[in-house]
Amino acid sequence: MSLKKIVAVIISLLLLIPISKNWISLFISTYEEYKANENKDEEPVTITTVEENDSEEKEEHFPQRTDKATDAETHGGVAQEIPSRNDAETQNPIYKKERNQNSQENQEKHKAKKSDIVDAADSPLKFRFSSCNRRASVEYDPSYENLISLNIPHKVRYNGDVYTVYYIDYKVFYNCQNIVKIEIPSSINVSYSSFHHFNKLTSIIVAPDHPTLSSENGILYNKDKSKIIRVPTGFQGEFKLLNSVKKIGQHAFQDCKGLTNIEFPSNVTEIGDYAFDDCKGLTNLVIPSNISSIGSHAFSGCSGLTNVEIQVPTNVKFSSYVFSGCKKLKSFEIPPHITKLPDGFFSNCSSFENFEIPSYITSIGKYAFSYCSGMTYVIIPKSVTAIGNGAFSSCTGLTNIIISENVSFLGDGAFSNCKNLNVLVDNSKKNVEYNTSTFQGCKSLRWTK
Repeated sequence: MSLKKIVAVIISLLLLIPISKNWISLFISTYEEYKANENKDEEPVTITTVEENDSEEKEEHFPQRTDKATDAETHGGVAQEIPSRNDAETQNPIYKKERNQNSQENQEKHKAKKSDIVDAADSPLKFRFSSCNRRASVEYDPSYENLISLNIPHKVRYNGDVYTVYYIDYKVFYNCQNIVKIEIPSSINVSYSSFHHFNKLTSIIVAPDHPTLSSENGILYNKDKSKIIRVPTGFQGEFKLLNSVKKIGQHAFQDCKGLTNIEFPSNVTEIGDYAFDDCKGLTNLVIPSNISSIGSHAFSGCSGLTNVEIQVPTNVKFSSYVFSGCKKLKSFEIPPHITKLPDGFFSNCSSFENFEIPSYITSIGKYAFSYCSGMTYVIIPKSVTAIGNGAFSSCTGLTNIIISENVSFLGDGAFSNCKNLNVLVDNSKKNVEYNTSTFQGCKSLRWTK
């Protein structure tokens, strides 16, 4: 392309620029006119404007605004006030009701938040304060024995400072016989031991926002209700577990003397230590096949328990002293997978009748039958090789017993204080280990060679 042609093209483009500007202006003008015509069909709103150099009022019409507007807006350089809400709407009874409800709810929330803070001087509880972290703990005071309702505050004010209540000293409320209801804030984590021997307690309530605990119908659970932590000791009657419960925690029903019956749902697999300790009103017990573990002293002191049934198939593992102190229990069928009779298993079961130990038992634990004064005889099978310390001590009803040649160990005091017992020990293998206290207080003792 020659230089002349290039110059001609440039000049032509420069001449077109004003034309393009006119076209753009024309397009904008046309579009604004179109929008103005489109809005003419909308309901007009009368707005009074006052221009700077004109005292006369003019009326202009614009489409009705429904959104909230409190500040002056500008339109063509003229300040306008646009109503925030239609008068008809504000007079609507439904709107008024909602507004009143919201106002009331806000007041209640404010009141509840304010009530979370209690003056230490006005509280029946005594506190120990830590100024470094603004925390307070509940301390023991003998006046607690007179409390009927226990509402532990979330925060307390002391000397103008606000402290969060986060801890209850051990056994602070031990033996508070008159307390009926307990309320626990979200800042405190409690356990089964926090409320020992509250004989009249019927309700434990936990703040909904508690991070680890929850409550339902006055019963204390962990957050997801998979574990039952504490049933108030004042509970009466038959207890029905939630389907969500998988574990009965230690001491969960301890001292619930009014408990008469309990049914375990299929989800429950574990019963903790002392779970039903001293539940004197419990008479019958069915252990379902889904239970895999029963803790130490789980049913100890259940003096009214007369019958225990274990459903099959089962692989339940028993700990020590499970039925200790069940004074009315007369018999029990030991599951075949149990080879060692746990320590103290039937200790102080004074109504326990004559008992034939199954042939799959290989050892008898410490104090397994101690103080079973109702037994007159016991058959010890040849499968047993060891009898632990005090296993049959103070079984005053025993009259005769034969210990086979397979027994190689007799613990201290194994048959001590069995004052009516005639003992025959087969020592043909000459392998029996024992001491002088093993048969102390027995009526007679004979050895075979």
